Amino acid sequence: MIPIGIISSFLYLLFTLLDISILAEVILSYVPNIRESSFYRILVSFNNPILTPFRMLQEKLFGNMMIDFAPLLAIIVLNFISGILL
Repeated sequence: MIPIGIISSFLYLLFTLLDISILAEVILSYVPNIRESSFYRILVSFNNPILTPFRMLQEKLFGNMMIDFAPLLAIIVLNFISGILL
């Protein structure tokens, strides 16, 4: 049986890594020519399953906006879920 402390630590680490990866993608998106790098492509492929539902929600509610609020919404929801679980 796995102790609760190990599961709690793992979940905390997972949510922290998700927050950092989303923030890193947002910051790196402002760097010119970064979209061609393999690191950025891996980061985007890691974050897309999390961000896609929020982008679809934003598109449905606000139409075609110039600003992508999906990362902000994802971080808020992830922190809310983390607060409930931990």
